[in-house]
Amino acid sequence: MHLQIKCADLLSGVAITERAISTNEQMPALTGLHLSAQDGFLTLTANNLQIAVQTKVPCHVFEPGEHIVSGKLFCELVRRLPDEPVIVEWREGQVLVSVDTMEFALNTIVDDEFPEYPSCSEKVMSLTDYELERLIRNSVFAASNDEHKPIFMGVLVEIAEQKINFVATDSNRLSFVRAQTGQTHLEQGEFIVPKVNLIELVRCLPMTEAPVDVFYGDNQLAFRFDETIFTTRLIDGKFPRYRSVLYTEQDTSIVINRQKFIQALERAALFGRADEAPVLIRVTEGILEVATTSRLGKSQEQFSVEHQGPQQQAAYAPKFLLDMLKTMGGDLVEFRFEGTRQALLKAVDSDDHLYVVMPMRI
Repeated sequence: MHLQIKCADLLSGVAITERAISTNEQMPALTGLHLSAQDGFLTLTANNLQIAVQTKVPCHVFEPGEHIVSGKLFCELVRRLPDEPVIVEWREGQVLVSVDTMEFALNTIVDDEFPEYPSCSEKVMSLTDYELERLIRNSVFAASNDEHKPIFMGVLVEIAEQKINFVATDSNRLSFVRAQTGQTHLEQGEFIVPKVNLIELVRCLPMTEAPVDVFYGDNQLAFRFDETIFTTRLIDGKFPRYRSVLYTEQDTSIVINRQKFIQALERAALFGRADEAPVLIRVTEGILEVATTSRLGKSQEQFSVEHQGPQQQAAYAPKFLLDMLKTMGGDLVEFRFEGTRQALLKAVDSDDHLYVVMPMRI
């Protein structure tokens, strides 16, 4: 292997693939970064068995070849190189990285221990990186962090009725997001993706309106965009049936400015954060009251809203409401609630993002 590459191109490849480099020293091969030079490209591959990332960057190949080096060392070295052409070559059992008068020698890792890249060949859907980012951002926050409930630590990627839906729940709240654009290639499909892997995927997306094709194979999903393939393992199991709680009617509905609601909840949360006190939502004849009481003090404020239905009150975790309000779009939101039943929060002009939250006891 012998190649010359722009430092900026090498940096971009490193920034994408390093997310899949394992830090588990007990499995040395998974801590490696696979370098392959041929046909005018340097292909970088990392695989920690939970996610695998492969990307290509242009280079001038003098001699094709492939080797595996310490991923952490290679990535940290590349980030510290000057913005000059970089020479990478195999010599005397080591991978040499040279810039001007600098030369660094990296020992290699035995290649037969490095896992093969996963194969996913069944096309599932196509959408842009912007739409994929929106789906992930508006759903992933509602997934659980409880390792004893692995299903709830994932996001359901659902294909139904030629629509793409992302759904996440921790059993206390649920976020449902429907794609506004995109194309399905299956009549029906359900894939539960670990939320941590989706967060890493977002960090790899170019955000240039690039098309993303999604493929399935061997209990994994592969997201292909530009010269990159991001592959994630799926969570085994059946996602809970969510539609029965999503489409329910609540007696009381209010319409409120989203930013005004956020600011009121944030002020209330200041008083409740010491003992995680809930925020009380009460509406009476078009007047909304947002209040909380804790050992630190008391917060109470009122303002006018559009109101339909009987007077109503219920208590909620302010963080749950704020998580949704800060990710959704639109100036006006509708909040439907009814005592001890689940509440529904959505933008007034759209049903593409629906949020269900359970009340707290007071």
